[in-house]
Amino acid sequence: MNNFKRSCIVFSAFVAAYFGEIAINIACGPAPDPYDYYVSYFHNNVAGDGYVPFSFTNMSFLYEESEPESEPLINSREWAEYLGKRVGVYDVERVMYGADSATDSVILRYLAGEKVPLPDSLAENTYLKGLMKDEPARNYFLFAKELEPYAAVTYQYSWDPEPRDTMAREWMSQLADKALQKADESARNEFIYLRYAYQAARMYHYSGSYERCVETYNDYIAPLKDNSAVNGWALALKAGATRRLGEPAEAAYLFSRVFIASPERRVQAYKNFHYIDVPFDEVLSLAQSDEERAAIWTIRGFNNADFDRETIASVYDLAPKSLLVGTLLTREINKLESQLTEASHYYNGGWWTDYYRLDSAKAKARDHAAWIAAFSRKLASEGRYVEPELGVVGEAYVQWLLGEATEAGALLASVKVGRLSDRLADQYRIVELLVNVHQLTVADVGNEEAMLPALQWLDQKRKAETELLLQRYGREEYYWKAASDLRFNRTATNLYQSVLAPHYMRQKDTAMAALLMWKGESPREIEYAEGLYSRLGWPTQAFWQEQLQPATLEQLATWGREGLDRPWAPLFAARLGALESDEFWDLLGTAYLRMHDYPAASKAFAHLSPEFALPTPVNWYSADEDTLWPDPFVATLRDYPKRFGGEALSKAEFAEAMAGLQRKITEDPQHAAEYYFQLANGVYQTGAFGNSWQLISYSWTSADNYLTGAYYYSGDFHEARQAAKWYQQARELSKDREFRAKCTFMLAKCEQKSYLFDSISDYYQATYTSQRDRPDPFWVFSQQNRYFKELREEYLDTDFMTTAAAACTYLADFIAPDSP
Repeated sequence: MNNFKRSCIVFSAFVAAYFGEIAINIACGPAPDPYDYYVSYFHNNVAGDGYVPFSFTNMSFLYEESEPESEPLINSREWAEYLGKRVGVYDVERVMYGADSATDSVILRYLAGEKVPLPDSLAENTYLKGLMKDEPARNYFLFAKELEPYAAVTYQYSWDPEPRDTMAREWMSQLADKALQKADESARNEFIYLRYAYQAARMYHYSGSYERCVETYNDYIAPLKDNSAVNGWALALKAGATRRLGEPAEAAYLFSRVFIASPERRVQAYKNFHYIDVPFDEVLSLAQSDEERAAIWTIRGFNNADFDRETIASVYDLAPKSLLVGTLLTREINKLESQLTEASHYYNGGWWTDYYRLDSAKAKARDHAAWIAAFSRKLASEGRYVEPELGVVGEAYVQWLLGEATEAGALLASVKVGRLSDRLADQYRIVELLVNVHQLTVADVGNEEAMLPALQWLDQKRKAETELLLQRYGREEYYWKAASDLRFNRTATNLYQSVLAPHYMRQKDTAMAALLMWKGESPREIEYAEGLYSRLGWPTQAFWQEQLQPATLEQLATWGREGLDRPWAPLFAARLGALESDEFWDLLGTAYLRMHDYPAASKAFAHLSPEFALPTPVNWYSADEDTLWPDPFVATLRDYPKRFGGEALSKAEFAEAMAGLQRKITEDPQHAAEYYFQLANGVYQTGAFGNSWQLISYSWTSADNYLTGAYYYSGDFHEARQAAKWYQQARELSKDREFRAKCTFMLAKCEQKSYLFDSISDYYQATYTSQRDRPDPFWVFSQQNRYFKELREEYLDTDFMTTAAAACTYLADFIAPDSP
């Protein structure tokens, strides 16, 4: 039996995924956005920002790693409040957290009483002036700086620093003793007293004196009535020390208290709770109140990516007013979205989707949705939660997920949106927009007009969101730094690209669908756009490049010249200029190449600027990354290794050459067979299996050799259909047996291209099964090739057949004496 690789058309190993009808190469594409792996319209911060890091995601341990609040900012506020109104919070933060080592040295000398000039940036710093006026505060600051080298430890976990050498541990213990002495001396100043005690607890902990750490917390810090954030930091130290003393359940319980009380240490406390890994019931038994029990339930629930009724019901019974209830409800709704909305661009249609989109899973999701709707109704009717209207808006959205748009609209109508918090009001408007989209039909243009204000509102929300992040991070960096905060951008992207664009595709209004795909890009992506594809995400670019046929592109060209005479025209006003760009004319010309209208393609390419050129594919695996020039008119016996050209060939040149061949068929009919053969070679080599795919496609993956295509030009790109027609015509017009044998062999190659799989999972299943207990299925298919039969019966004695059989082992197997 011949090895699977020994074919005329060699299959390569690959991994690929689909977004609708768009194929991409995962190895070369962007990494999946961890905040957009399913289509979501219910914002995860509707209930507030306090627990956003624990929003639903099954791609990572946490939705985001940053704490809900800034510890430096909280500490700076406390210091500014203590020192008086003339001290600015950001002046505190600049000195305490923002000074480099050289500046820090100058600050310490200045505070120690040396006459040193301060840098201009600190000369008027109100915090330094406040410290100079408050001797206890200044002395504490200097002492804290003395401890700083020992406090800057490397952790295995946040409560578990790497061991220090004996000398360092002894010195840290002495510093802790000194801190307690200073705390005693500052007993009348609770602000300073607390901080000295905290430093003592910290040094005891880091030196391994865990009993002293716990004693310091219990004797010095726990009795205080001060609600300073330092209390929570000290409690975290006690929790870590308790764990090291062999009390893991109590340590986990203490971390659960930090989790609720200290938003600036919430993520740290959550991680530590789970790192300890103690039985849940043991921790729960230590709780002293319903609020504490609710916190412990929540911490466990936040680590559960599956549907979870028990946690949200338990927390609501224990602490119905807590924001934890709203956060957990939002998490459950987001989980439902991952099952009941269509998958996002990165994951829809991939082979793994078959395993996560089973009918049973969807039925389970719908059952859970009904339960969540009932829970939301209870939340709204009982009025115990701080914002019971969340239950109404949540239930409305769940009804929309279930396809009950009328019921969703009725629920929204029962709420006075003006009385909602800003975030819940925004979520209300998003659900309302989704309900209105559900009613949209292309035939009723009035619906488009009625929806325009809502879509413009959404545009303004995402623009404001983008501008805020630009101010915070800068133009080039904010997008990846603040990806988790781009909620309105993701809502708009999903609405335009996953709801509206597919709707217009179903209505066969592909030109509008194309504009909506475009519109779905973030304002950041198109703000500085210069051409058709500038700053587009790959789903939109692939949609334009793979789905738009010449008639649609001509319609878009008309809109670019004359404007869009439809109610939604204002949504696209800033974009239509790109429909006169080089990228657009290249796309239109390429679309005509795919339709074999070569004169029309030449006409489109004539609009290109002289300097326009697309990137040329290169062989990444060669030492010099060799350029892969097309060579479309060569006829090769083997498709692999590909035989590339030696010089550039533009699409315009290819179009002219193909049009010339078509003209010659009429002008020189005696040689028509050869012209048809060259035309067939031209379209064959522009297939995925050829050496010139870049002339009709903007991308290529090895998956194209295996999977059934879903583009309008897939018949050529995947299955060589037009090539087969022209090879057939070439054979019919010739009486030369050697030439006819060559045409027949090429027809056999074209027929082999019809062996395709609907999905990668089908391909892997067929390949794996063949390796185990049955022959290679492609070999079986090839042995039934009707053109192999013709070659054996009619052309076996030709010189060409001798050459072809030596090159193609499938053909050799077929004509062998013991073959079928």
